[in-house]
Amino acid sequence: ATETATEAAEAATDTAAEATEAATDTAVEATEAATDTAAATTEAATDTAAEAATAGTETAAAATDAGSMAELLTVDGFDLEKVTAMIDGSELGGVQKSLLSTALDKAKDNPELLSGVLDQIKAAMGL
Repeated sequence: ATETATEAAEAATDTAAEATEAATDTAVEATEAATDTAAATTEAATDTAAEAATAGTETAAAATDAGSMAELLTVDGFDLEKVTAMIDGSELGGVQKSLLSTALDKAKDNPELLSGVLDQIKAAMGL
């Protein structure tokens, strides 16, 4: 009877140890899964915030550039080098860039002609 009781106690202890180990493993796995989910969510939120900040900065820069471009395309704010660089860096076709640059070069010293050429550049660039 003592042996049977001892064996039963050992079996109960083994079963309890196995149950504790299984519960611990399950808890560790659940914690790891929750940590992974939280990390992924934090990373996604950080990426979204960074993209929003970049988009806001780009929008502000574009507005500033548009204001600067508009100022350069006036007789009073005209700067030959900057307007030429603006034309060269634009998405206009090669022929249109060449025509506008040539017209600009010829009109640079005549405010009346320059005003008309600057208006053509504004129209071509959608300003």
